[in-house]
Parts: sequence; C-alpha cells; structure tokens
Amino acid sequence: MPAMSPPLPATDTERRYRPLQRGAGLRLMHCQCRAHRGERPVDEEHPAFSITLVERGQFTYRTRAGGALLNAGWLMLGNAGEGYACSHEDSDGSGDDCTVLTLSASLLEDTLAALGTTGGRRFERVCLPPSPRVAGLFCGLDEGGEEGFALEEAALAIVSQVRRALDEGEAPAPLPRQHERARAAAHCIETRSAEALTLDEVAQAAGLSPFHLLRVFRQSIGVTPHQYLMRVRLMHALQLLRDSGRPVTDVAFDTGWADLSNFNRAFRREFGCSPRALRQGDRRLLAPAA
Repeated sequence: MPAMSPPLPATDTERRYRPLQRGAGLRLMHCQCRAHRGERPVDEEHPAFSITLVERGQFTYRTRAGGALLNAGWLMLGNAGEGYACSHEDSDGSGDDCTVLTLSASLLEDTLAALGTTGGRRFERVCLPPSPRVAGLFCGLDEGGEEGFALEEAALAIVSQVRRALDEGEAPAPLPRQHERARAAAHCIETRSAEALTLDEVAQAAGLSPFHLLRVFRQSIGVTPHQYLMRVRLMHALQLLRDSGRPVTDVAFDTGWADLSNFNRAFRREFGCSPRALRQGDRRLLAPAA
C-alpha cells in the first residue's frame, strides 16, 4: 500500500501519521503529535480537503480564515492548498491524537453534488464544535470499517453532517474579545460535564452573567451551552460504549444523566439508534442526514 501521509516539513519531527484506510480520492489516517507547550509552530499546507476529529489533547489551529483553540471532540477543517499552523501554548504538554479524513477536490465536489448542496466547494470556517454523530462515524471506521464500502459511506455521511452544521451556522465566528470567556465556559463544561452543572456555575467560571453567557457562548462557540453540554456527555458515553463493557445504565449515570430515559432519548435523537444497538454495530448510524 502506498504511503498515505501528507508531505510534512522536515522540521516537523514531532508529528506522526499512520495510514488506516484508503479509497479512490479518500484517505483515513491517525495523527499523533508530541509537540511541547511553547514549541515554535511550523507553517504547513493542507495537501487535500480534510475533516479531522480531535481524539485527545488541546492545541490552537490557525489559517488565513481565523484561528481556534481545539479540544477533544472538535472538528478541524482544512482546504486543499491552504496554509496553516498548529501551536500548543495552551496544552498540558502531553501532545494530542487526531483521526484525519482527507478528500480530493474532485471527490469533495462529487460528494457535495450528491448531497444536493448549492454552496461553495470550500470550508468557510476553520472548525466545528463537538459532534457526537461525526465522532460515531469515525469510531465505526475504526471498528472493521475496511469491509465493503464503509469508508465511502462514512465519508458521505461525515461531509453531510459538516455541511449541515456549516449551513446552520454552528461554526464559531471570530469574536476575539468574547472568545476567551466563551472558551472558559466551554472548559468548565468539558471538565465538569458528569456533574449536575448549573448555568450559574458555568457563567461564574466565565466571569459573565448567565444571560450574557448565553449570547456570548453561541456567538463564539457556535452552539448554546446546553447543546454543548449534551454533546460532550454524548461524546463521553460513545467512548465508554465503544471501549468498555459497562452496562448502559452505568454509562448513562457516569456521563452525567440523572435519568436513563433522558439518556436513551438524547442518544437515539443524535444517533438514530439505541445505545445497545450502537454497541452491537447498528449501521444506521452511517446513513447521511436527509
């Protein structure tokens, strides 16, 4: 199998790409970065269109279109030929891990045409907030996705979800003065998502009043604080369902739900199937959104 890693600068010795799968115009890779806090960022260029799921870690991603601090669950978007740089000034020093899906320009155009999209053929934003459904699609590829046409089906579904989120305005807008406080609120949600967290507590962490937080958070992050909390909980639940044999009830309570029926409803609304069905490999998850 030919190498699937994109060309990297000779100085970028801390990043390692491992090929996972390939198809016509498609590449799926695992990227492991061990850059340290404060290390000088390296200017790079996206060799293809890419949608990257941040699996672990924290780093800042910058392109000409703007920049964003990304944590686990976030989606990093890249356009072919576009320059970018990643820095780790806010990381804990342990590096990060990502799963990268790349598409050729012709395949992305064909995919968008198949979805009936009339917008541009480039990603207008640099990132998207956590999407449990997209994370589930990536997870499905890790679990025997080489069989049949799973890679192509997942790519279509992932692009569909990303395009929908962009069309619905979920992508964060560049608001530098508000961004720091919104990110403080997001960090509070991420680290305390399993608790009975209140809006007042999140607002206090951001140094804002609750209703001011509601406005600032949506403008900066792209979704409301409640939506963000639900997505973080679902991301954690998805990981536990995938990587452990814990009963579904324990997974629900361990990830912050006080009521199992609420967890099941939220899960089914996001994934189109029950937690047990997803654990058993229900492929309905791969169906592109209408």
